[in-house]
Amino acid sequence: MKVGYAQDIITPALDKPVYLAGFENNRPAETIHDDLYVRALAIQDEKNTLVLAALDLIGFFRQDVYEVIQRVQTSVQTSEFLKNSEVSVIIASVHPHHGPDTLGLWGPDDKTSGVDDGYMSILKEKIVAAILASLSNLQPTAFKAASVHVPGVAKNARDPEILDEELTLAQFTTADGKPVVTFFNFACHPEALWKDNPHITADYVGYLRDEVEKQTGAPCIFFAGGLGGMMTPDVKDHSFEEAEFMGKKLAEEGLKALSRVKGQSSNVSIHKKEIKVKLTNPLYKIAFWRKLLPDTRDKKGFIHSEVNLVQIGSLRLATVPGELLPKLGLRLKARLLDASQGAGVAGIIGLANDELGYILPVEDFKYPWNPFKPGKHYEETNSIGKGIAPAVDSALEELLDN
Repeated sequence: MKVGYAQDIITPALDKPVYLAGFENNRPAETIHDDLYVRALAIQDEKNTLVLAALDLIGFFRQDVYEVIQRVQTSVQTSEFLKNSEVSVIIASVHPHHGPDTLGLWGPDDKTSGVDDGYMSILKEKIVAAILASLSNLQPTAFKAASVHVPGVAKNARDPEILDEELTLAQFTTADGKPVVTFFNFACHPEALWKDNPHITADYVGYLRDEVEKQTGAPCIFFAGGLGGMMTPDVKDHSFEEAEFMGKKLAEEGLKALSRVKGQSSNVSIHKKEIKVKLTNPLYKIAFWRKLLPDTRDKKGFIHSEVNLVQIGSLRLATVPGELLPKLGLRLKARLLDASQGAGVAGIIGLANDELGYILPVEDFKYPWNPFKPGKHYEETNSIGKGIAPAVDSALEELLDN
């Protein structure tokens, strides 16, 4: 197996208003506390080439994802070192709530998009460049994976009794064990800071990566897991100090777990299944009408997206196009391990190649009578509909059964 890595800063300039995404309208950024990044990890064996790209963004719609992928594929076909290669690409958002609005819902008011087209153009160029750069510096590596439960750093604000506290980990190393890239995957919103924070930041994820890189001397890439159901930081207060504590705690526990396993040679595979789901959420329809969100429904009102099944050595990953609630996430990870072919570690990459909002169990989905005052059913008002969970589940089951 060979691995390549590249990253670039994607922090927007503050020479014009930047509306922070994730809480409410009209949150203009005042300063940059820490930079946001695109991080790209390329993995190649004799048969397959896969790039996993993580964006420090609230979300990235499928049409934007595939614009980037098309540019990558065009460059690959004209590249001397990758000509005629089949490259699979997964682009997933880390989902910090203190970065620019890249979806359209958090502008100056509820009728105005917060998306800056100029920034989006530069952003896509940087993502393409990072993916191509990761493919250009492949080197032989060994691989190891692990998982560890880290209690006390996250809570479920919707269903407190249902928690996914598992940290999924992987590390690519040289033959003599020197880290090349470290992979972290955890199910919690990057929102240790709260809606009154006016500073651009990657939240606890930034501190996590910094600590891992400090201890290993190698880059760290982070992916959000099944963070729906309001898996949120369990902090004393919404401060940078608490974000730092959480990030460093996860980093330390993850590196301890990785230190207990040995590296080995591995292969990589990826399988994709497209899905379609009827959009039923009236709030999304209003957002389409106001041109806050792109209306990508087909003529019958269906949204098209995808899931993926990735295997890297002993690690099996499912990708989902939104924010999977932990009840579903725990069930899916158990299924990944039950159906495994040598996989001993399972993880979920959320908000992958799309962002369709919350993905709730059908039995728990209750759309509120007044979606503007949803009470305990906020997640339903930020989901495309009840059909998304069965569609994701059945598609992944089909991939697992094949």
